[in-house]
Amino acid sequence: MNGRLATQLTNDLTQWRAGLLEIILRVAAGLGLIVYIPSVYIALQNGMIGVIVIDTIAIMFILGLLFIRTIPFHWRAGICCLIFYALGTGLLVWVGSVSQIYLFGFSILVAILLGLRAGLAAAALSSLTMFVIGILGAYAAEMDQPARIWSEFGWLVITLNFTLVNVLLTLAIGRLLSKLDMALQREMAARVSLERERTLLRTLIDALPDVVFTKDLAGRYTLANPATISLVGLPDEQAIIGKTVFDLFPHELAASFHADDMHVVAGHPLLNREERSRDSHGNALWFLTIKVPLYNPAGDIIGLVGISRNITDRKKLEDQLHQAQKMEAIGQLAGGVAHDFNNMLTVIFGYCELVLSMDELEPTIRESVTIINEASERAASLPRQLLAFGRRSILQPEILDLNQIILETSKMLRRVIGEHIELTTILSPQLASIWVDPSQFNQVLINLVVNARDAMPQGGTLTIKTANMDLTADDAANLGCQPGRYVMLVLHDTGYGMPADVVTHIFEPFYTTKELGKGTGLGLSIIHGIVQQSGGGIQVESTPGQGTTFTIYFPVMADRPQTIPPIAATGGLHGSETILLVEDDIGVRTMILAGLRQHGYHVLDSSNSKEALVVIATYQGRIDLLLTDIQLPEMGGANLVDTLRIPYPQIKVLFMSGYNDHTVIHSRLPTADSAFIQKPFTQHTLIHRIRNLLDPTPHG
Repeated sequence: MNGRLATQLTNDLTQWRAGLLEIILRVAAGLGLIVYIPSVYIALQNGMIGVIVIDTIAIMFILGLLFIRTIPFHWRAGICCLIFYALGTGLLVWVGSVSQIYLFGFSILVAILLGLRAGLAAAALSSLTMFVIGILGAYAAEMDQPARIWSEFGWLVITLNFTLVNVLLTLAIGRLLSKLDMALQREMAARVSLERERTLLRTLIDALPDVVFTKDLAGRYTLANPATISLVGLPDEQAIIGKTVFDLFPHELAASFHADDMHVVAGHPLLNREERSRDSHGNALWFLTIKVPLYNPAGDIIGLVGISRNITDRKKLEDQLHQAQKMEAIGQLAGGVAHDFNNMLTVIFGYCELVLSMDELEPTIRESVTIINEASERAASLPRQLLAFGRRSILQPEILDLNQIILETSKMLRRVIGEHIELTTILSPQLASIWVDPSQFNQVLINLVVNARDAMPQGGTLTIKTANMDLTADDAANLGCQPGRYVMLVLHDTGYGMPADVVTHIFEPFYTTKELGKGTGLGLSIIHGIVQQSGGGIQVESTPGQGTTFTIYFPVMADRPQTIPPIAATGGLHGSETILLVEDDIGVRTMILAGLRQHGYHVLDSSNSKEALVVIATYQGRIDLLLTDIQLPEMGGANLVDTLRIPYPQIKVLFMSGYNDHTVIHSRLPTADSAFIQKPFTQHTLIHRIRNLLDPTPHG
């Protein structure tokens, strides 16, 4: 038992004895006053002035102890006991043996109030007093006959009998009280220990971030920690005690929780159940819940104990991981599709251009080929859209003024949304510039405008707003971007709006709320990928019946990028240089070969790096430019360049690729001075790029 507990028990026992002393004093005062008057009357008749004096002094001391409570307990108890000792001694002298009862009372009171050891000492003092009074002959006349018969030996016998009875009574009552003291001590120790454990347990429960609660058999709360109180939005624990889940949660959730509670109090624990809930503001939350029956000491179920851990952040991370895995799978699929698709489009572009360059072409054929060419140009954007899922498309950013773009496209946007929808623009003056791919930005803007139009079939208002904005670290973390200065683009419509569960999945690929055949679920996913790849963030707020607001943040261009202006081609597009063409796709290689030779170039062609090395070893003339695909069988284009620069250190290199994945392309470009052209491309674009490489830079 530690010192603090021992002190507390001692104080409790002292208080218990003090309470007992109060009872003794009250009874003694009450009975003493009743006995005092007849005692004084009899004493006056018999001339016992000493009895009157000692009774008066005793009653005065008892009344004084009763009303003066500032005296410490041990002093009050000692004085009370000495009063009985004085009464017993005086009455032995003046009254006789009947007064021995006061000495008995003295010993017993000392044992009760001051302990067994003090009681035995009081018994010894009483016996000694009896013997001394007898030896001195100072006893009352009523005791004279036994004294003459037995003399000193007689008083010894009387004293021993008194001592025997007194000690036995004192021992019996003292031991009984000692046992009661020990039982009281054990009970107090158990109570203090229980209180200490209860305090410790409650401290732990209150400190836990988990929701912890207990309920009775009817499902009423009997305990709730601060996390529970915060979840339901009540001020304190007393406000939740006695309530049920139906008082605190929406009916559908409450019914589910109550059914689980009734199952648990029937003796069936509920372990590791993932449950959806809502906080006091209506926000969706996920909890991992454990509920077990609560038993009393007899083993009967009296309720349940519940612990719920908030796993909302974990669920969000899991969703993000699943989303990333889906994006990765789509990106890998799109990358492979884009490569083959771009190669086919390159062939289509090239031959369309060759056919259209023929002067004698019939108008109907020219028109048909033109339509094919235009359809191919539209198709060329599909791979970039697919790769926007995984943020793998190659960006071609430019300095953009969003205000200017919105103003320039506002007429076209009005045609898109129709006359039944009002378009309002609120453009912030002195808007900062951003560094974004314009084609991708246009795709973001058009997709959001079309979605807004579809949400307002009966008409409404579409508001486009721009502003400069500084994002804090917390804001940026929620958006998945870096803190700093941003340009904010807001599109708000007054359409149907969306419930919270739809908003949660709005950027997932193939997720759509439109009817079958009216939406693919790709538009917003592509927008999300484009914004993320551009270093920005996007968020959506929507309320059913009140419309939807998309807010997009594009990072402000801190410094103007250092761009190298294209070198103006000199001498036209024709040339006579020797070009080594390495392309494994036979259709692309044949088309490029025809176009280059049509423009006068001497072309050496090969389908892979191995053939190219043979050409290099056997060709005796000068090779001016290497035009090669980045990915080639056996040896990549980058390794081929390293080999070719040994015999031709000054050779120009133009890489090409059907991949739109910037990670694939830039990881394979060997040097910063390597030029690159993205498939699909036209003959005209290719020849321009070649001339820019072969012609010297003009000097001013």
